[in-house]
Amino acid sequence: MPQDRTLLYAGREFTVEHVRAHHHAHAPGWSAPYTLESRRIIFPAGRTVLDVRSGDGTWLVDALTAMHFGDAMVYQLRPATPAARLSMVVSRHKTTRTDTGPAFYLLSPRSLYRVHAAQQQLRAGNAGTDDVASLVDELAGSRQQAPSNGAAARAKRLLAETADREARLSLHDVADAVSRSPFHLARSFRQQTGLSLHQYRQHLRLAAAMERLAEGDRDLAGIAHDLGYCSQSHLGAIFRREVGVTLGEARRALTARI
Repeated sequence: MPQDRTLLYAGREFTVEHVRAHHHAHAPGWSAPYTLESRRIIFPAGRTVLDVRSGDGTWLVDALTAMHFGDAMVYQLRPATPAARLSMVVSRHKTTRTDTGPAFYLLSPRSLYRVHAAQQQLRAGNAGTDDVASLVDELAGSRQQAPSNGAAARAKRLLAETADREARLSLHDVADAVSRSPFHLARSFRQQTGLSLHQYRQHLRLAAAMERLAEGDRDLAGIAHDLGYCSQSHLGAIFRREVGVTLGEARRALTARI
C-alpha cells in the first residue's frame, strides 16, 4: 500500500521515521506478504483499524496498539477502514534479542502522548531520541495482546471503529452487537485487554484528540464536541488525569510547526 515516509532521526542504534500509509476502501482483502529486513517497532500516531496476520495468528491493531516485528518476519495487512494510518517507526540496527514472532502491545494515553511529543522534538532537531529509546525499552515489560478471537475481540473492533464518531453508543449496545450479556462481555474484555470497555473507549477518544492536535487542530472546544464530550473542560479533566498534561500544554507541544 502507498506510504509517505519522513526520516526524523538516523543514528547508530536506531532510525526513526514518521509514516503515513494510505488505505483504500475498495481493497478490503489481505495485502501481499511483507518481509522485514530488520527488527522494527511501530508506534501508533493516529486512528487506524486493521488486521495483521503472521504465522498462525491474526491481531486487531488500532490507535492504541504498538507492534514489534523481528528480523525477516513475514506478515500481511488487511485494513478495516479507509483512513490513513499514521505511525512512528523505529528500526533497530543492533539487537541481541532472539525474536520468535510478532508482539502486540497496548499503550496507555501517557505513552501515546510521549510518541507524539518525541516526533515533534525530532522534527525540531531537539532532544527526543532518549524518549524514543525509553518507549522501546518499556515495551518489554508491557502486556502483550492475544490474537483476535471471540466476543471481546469483536467488541474491541467495534469500539475502535466508532470511538470518534458514535458518542451515544452505550456499553449495552456494544454487548448487544456482539451477542453477549454486558456482564460476560465486561469480564472477558478485561481479561483480554486489562481494561474495562469504558476505559478502552476513553483511551481511544484521547488518542483521537492527540491525533487532531498533532495534525495542527487548535480548536479544543471543537475537538471535545466532535469526540462526544459535553464540554472542553470535561475533555480537559479526563485528558489531564490520563495523559498527565493539560489540553493547553498538549496543544502547545503537539501543534508546533517547524
